[in-house]
Amino acid sequence: MDDTHCETYLARLTPPGKSAIATLSLFGPRAWEIIFKVFKPRTKKPLPILPAPGSVFLGRLGLGHGDEVVLSCKNNSPMLLEIHPHGGTQVVSMLLEFLQAEGATLCNWQDFITHTTADPLQAMALVLLNQATTSEPTKILLDQFQGAFRLWLDSFLGFINQGDSRNATAMLSDIGRYSYLSGRLVEPWKVVLAGPTNAGKSSLMNILAGYQRSIVSEIPGTTRDVLWLETAIEGWPVSFADTAGLRTTSDPLENAGMLMGTNATEQADLVLWVQDCSSPVIPAPILFNNKKILGVTNKIDLDVFQADSIPQGSIGISA
Repeated sequence: MDDTHCETYLARLTPPGKSAIATLSLFGPRAWEIIFKVFKPRTKKPLPILPAPGSVFLGRLGLGHGDEVVLSCKNNSPMLLEIHPHGGTQVVSMLLEFLQAEGATLCNWQDFITHTTADPLQAMALVLLNQATTSEPTKILLDQFQGAFRLWLDSFLGFINQGDSRNATAMLSDIGRYSYLSGRLVEPWKVVLAGPTNAGKSSLMNILAGYQRSIVSEIPGTTRDVLWLETAIEGWPVSFADTAGLRTTSDPLENAGMLMGTNATEQADLVLWVQDCSSPVIPAPILFNNKKILGVTNKIDLDVFQADSIPQGSIGISA
């Protein structure tokens, strides 16, 4: 957080659109100068020359027309102010234009966080925290915002400066075990259901969804598009994809659907290779070899099912 430059930044912190209350924020060396000039307190008591952190004022901006706003001082060195007007889109737009005309520089909330947060690592964590959709990534990013990675980095650099390569290497190895999580804090894990036609992929998809997300039919080749399902498992965001069953066919539409499924598989963190227990075991295609694959033997409730028909490392289900 640095106010040595001449810019005074302005941002809307609440999401765009209609709301009861919106929040605008001003940060920088001219923030109070701008507000002192244009803010009209509701009472006859004038604004202080320098507001105390935590102080709150009620009044109007500009010529005094329109609804009252609440003005609060979050910090005075450097100056950080918040303005809480009515959340109507036109009201907010007018206030943003008005404050820009007084010398504030408009920026988006992500850039505003970067300008107002002292530690760039904390700023990055806060931006990502706003994008987290489930509990586990939120906990991790909240720890990062509160300085967890900074503490780790300071400790690591301490070992480096002391020439302690053994402990430094151990710390790198330890954090490396969790590096795969970094790409899934705001983006969901991608799980693709693949396999031959009529293996029950769509039925499994519907069970995972809790409703009929995919059309289920005994006719081979029913699924032709890639159908995605967003959900959460144990606090983590997960996207499941139901793909077209794989088989040899001359149908151009079905072949196009299989190609789309193959492309979806390339994005997968995990492939569920679903097969019917009553059909011969078909290994996953070679092009899946670079993916984590979990074999799923379906329809084990059928009379023809035999326990030893489940390939080693696979699981049996009835969907």
